[in-house]
Amino acid sequence: MRVLMFLILFGVVPHLLGLSAEAKSAVRIGLIQPETGPAAYDGQSVINGARLAESEINEKGGVLGGKKIEVLLQDGKVDPSESLNAAERLLDRDEVSALIGAWGSSATLAIMPVVERYEVPLIVETSTAEKITEVGNPWVFRISSHSQIDADVLGPYMVDELGFEKVAFMAANNDFGRAVVSNWTRVLAPQGGRVVMAEYHNPGEVNFAATLTKIRNSDADTIVITSDVTTVSNIIKQSYELGLGGLKRVVTSGNPAEAIINLAGESATDGMLVQNYWVPYAPAPGQEEASQEFAQKYAERFKGRQADKYAVSGYDSVYLIAAAIEEAGSDEPVAIRDALREIKLPALQGVIVFDEQQQARPHQSISKIKDGEPKIILEVGQ
Repeated sequence: MRVLMFLILFGVVPHLLGLSAEAKSAVRIGLIQPETGPAAYDGQSVINGARLAESEINEKGGVLGGKKIEVLLQDGKVDPSESLNAAERLLDRDEVSALIGAWGSSATLAIMPVVERYEVPLIVETSTAEKITEVGNPWVFRISSHSQIDADVLGPYMVDELGFEKVAFMAANNDFGRAVVSNWTRVLAPQGGRVVMAEYHNPGEVNFAATLTKIRNSDADTIVITSDVTTVSNIIKQSYELGLGGLKRVVTSGNPAEAIINLAGESATDGMLVQNYWVPYAPAPGQEEASQEFAQKYAERFKGRQADKYAVSGYDSVYLIAAAIEEAGSDEPVAIRDALREIKLPALQGVIVFDEQQQARPHQSISKIKDGEPKIILEVGQ
């Protein structure tokens, strides 16, 4: 017993257990993202944003009078099984105080039961399937929009202002993609728009010639594209190569226009419309200076990449958890959850405040690409 007490007093036991005194005093936040796989480009943006917030908070003294924030990353591959395993590791082995993840709707839905079992709050940073917040999991808080909100916000403008009259959908074959199709269909019909067809693709799919040819032979005047940024870029490029650049091509759910331009090329993206959650040239009210500073810091730290809404999602998520910890005066999960329910935090994507379903609403806008540059043509607020 005396030997054990000696080891504990002088920090030897934590070392033997693989836990330094510094690590034990840190507040651990779990981050589940697709570091590899078809959504890795987007996942890396979230990771980068979270890392930037982590370093900024720690440079300012951390939380709770000096505790460091430590973001622990697990690669969920946007796969439900992989994400579930990642959540178990972070919650059981690493004993994180909060989680951020898991990028895609199906992956997020898969980890929600284990989050409830461990009673640790989950910040949903990008997933858009509405049932994530509809099921009433008391530990789940979403800062991203979802498909029903998007459709309701954009609905009044779809036909009369944006001209989406005869729509063909190209959507990911998952909860995310099907929710977009269902909700856009719901709001199009009352305005006189109609759905010509809905075609679904699997993650990682790269050849869309057959679907695009089918659309070219229809009377569709609009293609609504819902997927990860790499897949979206492939569809945009191939649609241009097949002569469909004259149709209205619309990218939903905040995929960053700049990334699509880089991946698909300036010519292929000309005339494309993009639904935005955050862009530096159309910031949320009151976030003009902060958005410009963030974009500059991000570009300086992560050479060759521009800040996008995924980066902001990771950044705002870490700051949100830190703010909840400060508000609660504790890094215990239940205290963080209770603080999140009452929080009102000015953030880059707009003021984060949660409704009764623990759902927030980011600022939104629509951009049109011209000569390789996205320009805002419509702002719809929060």
